[in-house]
Amino acid sequence: MKIGIVVPSSNVAMLSDRRSAYGRYASPDTEIFARALHDRVPLEADPSDDFLTPEILEQVMMAERSGMDAVIVDCMEDPGVEEARRLVRIPVVGPGHAAMSLAAMLSYRFSILYPLAQVRLIERLVLRHGFAPMLASIRHLSCGLDGIRQDEQATLECMVDAALTAVRKDGAHAIVPACTLTSALTQELMRRLHEQQCPVPVVDGPGAAVKLAETLIDIGAEPSRVTYPPTLGIAYPLR
Repeated sequence: MKIGIVVPSSNVAMLSDRRSAYGRYASPDTEIFARALHDRVPLEADPSDDFLTPEILEQVMMAERSGMDAVIVDCMEDPGVEEARRLVRIPVVGPGHAAMSLAAMLSYRFSILYPLAQVRLIERLVLRHGFAPMLASIRHLSCGLDGIRQDEQATLECMVDAALTAVRKDGAHAIVPACTLTSALTQELMRRLHEQQCPVPVVDGPGAAVKLAETLIDIGAEPSRVTYPPTLGIAYPLR
């Protein structure tokens, strides 16, 4: 099977790393392909800015036309995911929703580790998918997004501190790091938590998204045309 990763950035230098982040969880017969946005998109544009949504949708449709069996949008805020489900027949997966779904299956309460001080976007995702009763807290990662990009070890220490606080003070039973750029650190984070007598799962967004996409492909699922009716002017036969 083929899974396309839409990176909501025009920075093509990220593509190899993004393929690796998702590929480490993929089954042996799964091929991972990554595509960036058009170079007209500013390099530092926020993936959740509304003006990026058409750019993301264009890449999702191109992925379907190029033979992808499913598409993942590489951002824990899931920008453009629901809109894309109206435009294509293949599964479109958001790592934020996927990770929270697994966290809700593995625990009664989970906390999110978020790199931005303004939490409204991740709060909106929690509310949209009905996870508010299970949310213990949203803990800000003091290293910030720039720190995540620049210093892996400092980022890990920051994540450990925030996760320990979430478990010990907020009552979290599971942890969801809300940045796909921290994917390589999630296993070490979970190990460190267990060492500190906090035996809770850490649910990685890219890992959850890949395994969910593979499952949806395997069972032949596609977006509901009741929930996601085709956009006016986009026609394709229903199966």
